[in-house]
Amino acid sequence: MRPMHATRIPRFALILSLLPLAASLAAQAPQWKPFANAADGFKAEFPADPETSKDSVPVGATSFELHSYVAESGSTAVYVGVCDYGAKGLAGDPEALLASAKTGAMENQKAHILTEKKITLDSNPGVAFEAESDKLHFTARMYVAAGVLYQTMVATPLTEKFPDTARFLDSFQLTPRPASTVPATAAVTAADWKTYPYPADGFSASFPSQPQFEKQNVPTDAGTVEYHSYTAEDASATLIAGVTDFGAVLAGKDPDAILQGAKNGAVTNSKGRLISEKPITLATNHGLAFDLDNDSAHVTVRVYLVGTSIYEMIVASPLRSNYAGTTRFLDSLQLIDRPAK
Repeated sequence: MRPMHATRIPRFALILSLLPLAASLAAQAPQWKPFANAADGFKAEFPADPETSKDSVPVGATSFELHSYVAESGSTAVYVGVCDYGAKGLAGDPEALLASAKTGAMENQKAHILTEKKITLDSNPGVAFEAESDKLHFTARMYVAAGVLYQTMVATPLTEKFPDTARFLDSFQLTPRPASTVPATAAVTAADWKTYPYPADGFSASFPSQPQFEKQNVPTDAGTVEYHSYTAEDASATLIAGVTDFGAVLAGKDPDAILQGAKNGAVTNSKGRLISEKPITLATNHGLAFDLDNDSAHVTVRVYLVGTSIYEMIVASPLRSNYAGTTRFLDSLQLIDRPAK
């Protein structure tokens, strides 16, 4: 059976906005200087004033804003990238996000990994790796802190060696970010909420905006199953309705044992700790309600077993916040007739 994910981080195709490598520049000692950006929460030393840019990065049915800071020293480019995943990042698995970012970076640059190892920065998980394409050598470190992906990278021609690679990478530090300008307890506007029916998956639910649909093939011990998710964002919260039809594999199984397995999978995959749980029902169907916290997010879940399908209703929000629409969303789930196959 597939362990339930409290929230799924889509595969992130990393955009490296490296400036053209100006090999024709006259060699000169770089004028290293400190640079800081309070809004993005970092500081570092650059060999010249970095050029800054913003890009909208598509991730599944949504997009995130990537902030890039790039400077050149001779034929070498040094880079810092910052991408805030919001509530999805807060509730997700940092290791999965790092793996997707690393893979996306290598695919984007058509490079292959030479070495890699796990690292940390102020107790935040990270990965350090070296890679090469047919023209460039990359030395990179990536970190995830409070749902934000930080990337640092040095790109040099294969035939050259940049003597200050370690200086640049070691200079990177995290700094406190200002509080969000959107309160986590922002009021829910009643007029924005609508009920969206999904007959093919046998349910309807209310969302504060049009949910984005995704489907994913998920390998399980009993074979591959198709997971359907419907996701909407509101203020700092992520709302997810998920459906997985396991077919005959669940026939004759103890419903409560299945639900406990889903709960345990959610806790494990989110690297969280269980706060509370209680049995619930939806019509005559067995269900389980539980809350969990990980290092940066609070997740409220209701999961039900209906025939051979598992239905999930999930709200993920930052720790110590109070999303006003949690109960409204969770209570809105209704079972409806599926069309005959």
